[in-house]
Amino acid sequence: MSDRQPSEEPEEQVDLEGDDDVMDDEEGYRRRRHGGEDSDEPEEEPEEPQIEVEGDGDGDGREEDAGMAVASDEPAAASGDEMEKGDEPEDEEEKMKWEELLALPPQGSEVFVGGLPRDTTEEDLRELCEPLGEIFEVRLMKDKETKENKGFAFVTFTAKDVAQRAIEELHDKDHKGRTLRCSLSQAKHRLFVGNVPKGLSEDELTSIIKGKGPGVVNIEMFKDLHDPSRNRGFLFVEYYNHACADYARQKLSSPDFKVDGSQLTVSWAEPKGSSSSSSDSSSSAAQVDTA
Repeated sequence: MSDRQPSEEPEEQVDLEGDDDVMDDEEGYRRRRHGGEDSDEPEEEPEEPQIEVEGDGDGDGREEDAGMAVASDEPAAASGDEMEKGDEPEDEEEKMKWEELLALPPQGSEVFVGGLPRDTTEEDLRELCEPLGEIFEVRLMKDKETKENKGFAFVTFTAKDVAQRAIEELHDKDHKGRTLRCSLSQAKHRLFVGNVPKGLSEDELTSIIKGKGPGVVNIEMFKDLHDPSRNRGFLFVEYYNHACADYARQKLSSPDFKVDGSQLTVSWAEPKGSSSSSSDSSSSAAQVDTA
């Protein structure tokens, strides 16, 4: 009889800081919980509200049926991603912060590892993963009261291809009598920005977005259905990594920041291409170079 034991740990991801069983929505991660209050499995993230698109469009629409996507052609550092650093701030401290965010690994480089024996240590994880490629960070999730590990962890590599290789090598692998389960972390890196003044041009909106944070990979803007010279009042922005997106989210939603007197509404958006963001794929969308 095989000594392999079925894993009982969650396959979805939880709290990045490792200090709580469930992540806060504002951290931008998926949540799913299937058990009671003591379950280690994260809760399912609530679906984004669907907002009216037809009519005159009040800048809150999410159904992108007549959009215009604005993408960057500038290559990202080492990752192969396309991204824009943005209009770098004049303040030296702020500039250093931007550089720190861009120095972090790109989206898609963090791997969830479940099915770990309860006596696993971070050193054990490093020994397991280091042969696959350079590691940026290892976070073993622990119970905040007992300090015992919960049987799952996050391993961040310095590159996306290494993370993918780790998943291929480690998923379903037998480790100390347990079966490992691996998948990409679900950290969000895409923002929905609403209440955008409709008279602003593509260039003006691009400058505003890129001026509030580094790592802009793609900006999707949408023309008014009745007046193509005006925007629909909302847009989507994809960033190089979660850290860049979260930084921009805070800056764009600050009560002190207004665009033509309007307070922007900013929230996390589903990754482009996911089942819940199928409306992102618009057959009439045009790619516009912002460089």
